[in-house]
Amino acid sequence: MDGSAFRSELRHLLEENCDRVLLRIALSPELGNPVELTGADILSRAQELAKKFTVASASQVVLLLLPHSLELFLLHLGLVLTERLPAILPWPTTRIDPEKYQRNLLHQLRHLPARQIITLPLLAKNLCPGLPYPATACAIDGGAEYEKGLAISLPLELGEQPDAAGGTGEVPPDALFLQFSGGTTGAQKSVVVTAPMLTEQLERLRQILGYSASDSVVSWLPMYHDMGLIACLWFPLWQRTPSLQFSASDWLLKPDLLFRFMERYGGTFCWLPNFAFSYLAALRGRMKEQHSLGHVRGWINCSEPVRLRSTKSFAEAFGEWGVGMESLQASYAMAENVFAVTQTTLGRAPATFPRAHLRHRAAEPDQHAFDLIDDVYVSSGQPLAGMEVRIVNDAREVLNDAQPGEIQTRTGCLFAGYWGSKGFITTSLTADGWYSTGDYGFMAGGELYVIGRLKDIIIVGGQNVFPEDIEAVVNSVEGVYPGRVVAFGIQDPEYGTENIAVVAELRGLFDAKAATALERQIHKLVMATAGIAPRHVAVVPERWIVKSTAGKISRRDTRQRFLQERLPPRSQPV
Repeated sequence: MDGSAFRSELRHLLEENCDRVLLRIALSPELGNPVELTGADILSRAQELAKKFTVASASQVVLLLLPHSLELFLLHLGLVLTERLPAILPWPTTRIDPEKYQRNLLHQLRHLPARQIITLPLLAKNLCPGLPYPATACAIDGGAEYEKGLAISLPLELGEQPDAAGGTGEVPPDALFLQFSGGTTGAQKSVVVTAPMLTEQLERLRQILGYSASDSVVSWLPMYHDMGLIACLWFPLWQRTPSLQFSASDWLLKPDLLFRFMERYGGTFCWLPNFAFSYLAALRGRMKEQHSLGHVRGWINCSEPVRLRSTKSFAEAFGEWGVGMESLQASYAMAENVFAVTQTTLGRAPATFPRAHLRHRAAEPDQHAFDLIDDVYVSSGQPLAGMEVRIVNDAREVLNDAQPGEIQTRTGCLFAGYWGSKGFITTSLTADGWYSTGDYGFMAGGELYVIGRLKDIIIVGGQNVFPEDIEAVVNSVEGVYPGRVVAFGIQDPEYGTENIAVVAELRGLFDAKAATALERQIHKLVMATAGIAPRHVAVVPERWIVKSTAGKISRRDTRQRFLQERLPPRSQPV
């Protein structure tokens, strides 16, 4: 299906469901009364907004920098319908430094091959002088609250200007929109999603989930993330089924909103990152309402290595509401593949693999550092139909079952390379079409097990330690802000090895004595679980850990800040 056929089919499905609610958007302060949009509403209002705010021509990139709002969802869909290429950027949380954020954002925006950005009026005013393309103001209900943290004077030194109108990169004729891919390290990268890629992904996902007209999705995931945009918006919409969307900030303030919406609107699928399972389970005692969740077919753990402890605690906490282990599923996904590469089988708990049975390379010594939280790895499932996954070593030799290495994938919806002003960068793709993901894992029994990111491995005295394992341990400590933990390695010049450093944010008002006590607790816990003591533990105030402009924790930048501000001079790496 080419781009023209896709847009025609999208219009057809909206017209066909003109009286049926396909999209609900819950907005503060009226969270209990979500805005309901029928197919006819979406078609007319989306195109109307696109016409009102767009100055870019067909096939040109339009950046959307808006908070959770009707306008964000409708503009994204309207731009696709009117042949523009929307690209959603993350709206900053209240936890950022407004001046640093805007300067970093400006640097990123000036080097993106876009033709326009649509954002709130104040930010449009601040950014416009430094951009080579128009910054269009889009006012939304409650927008003043979102702009409070950005109400600063931003003197700009433009310096050398980028290419006129943002560069000359050309996109394929079937392009629909852009996604940004970026993890805990490195800059954000542009992925062009074409009509054939998207339709292939949505069909393969429908097949493996057995998704039908009686299903629906509830989500608090942000639209700039592929899990939110593809799994929770495009997937149910393309299947002519409803989704309910509310914001991550509202979920953090009222976590049980998720269960309330799942029950009220009959949600059958919900995608969540691993930390959310542990977080919700820990808050069960504070939840006053009772809910019926036995109808939910899949709570799908995605975007982080899956932890058995997290899923078990979730099932135990909410078992009386009808949540069973068979509904707790897992998926391995990435923007480079539009979304899912693998998916576990619904109706049964994901398979596990004993850590002790993993066949590491002979060059690697005792694997005690792997035995951190669970004594098993949890499967992320089998590849979707038409998708291939293999594991390779440093020499790019394909490995057998239970031998860990880099995960590579080859699929019918794989990207053509990272896109920019100079076209597509294909260095991560092999000549025969395999994508080197940079993720570390292994295959067993036809299923994929994800361990962590290759670039993030900490090597302590010859032992491999994955920061994701350390972070999962520390996130379980009472008083640590959920999901705000970073572990990384620091070179020890005296002993010629790496040391483990852990940075964790203290939840609530910062207290130095409480932070010191928490540092001791974290040190003991990591030592007890990993068998390796962290050399440095820093408990810091909220907002201290650095996030990228894509809203993800930046391991690299947090490490750099730690080196500059927290590491004693005598311990500085050379």
